[in-house]
Amino acid sequence: MYEALEPVTRDLTNLKATLTSPMSHTLVARSTSALDAVAQKLAEATPSAATDRDRANLQTLYRGFVAARRTVAHLHDLQTRGPSPR
Repeated sequence: MYEALEPVTRDLTNLKATLTSPMSHTLVARSTSALDAVAQKLAEATPSAATDRDRANLQTLYRGFVAARRTVAHLHDLQTRGPSPR
């Protein structure tokens, strides 16, 4: 279920370096795609979970991966564009 993360583990582990890399657009796109792929697998697995507790746990994981994807994308946006004016 988490295989999509293997190629981007280093990028996510060293997120600060990933965000400041000259190749950040490519690295972040690859990382967010991997997080999306895992979230999709979790969403697909949820209906066939054996128990209500398993379904709830899969939903929690799904929401966590969606949040992680949004966080990485937002941090990249801040890094490349700077904070929005208030």
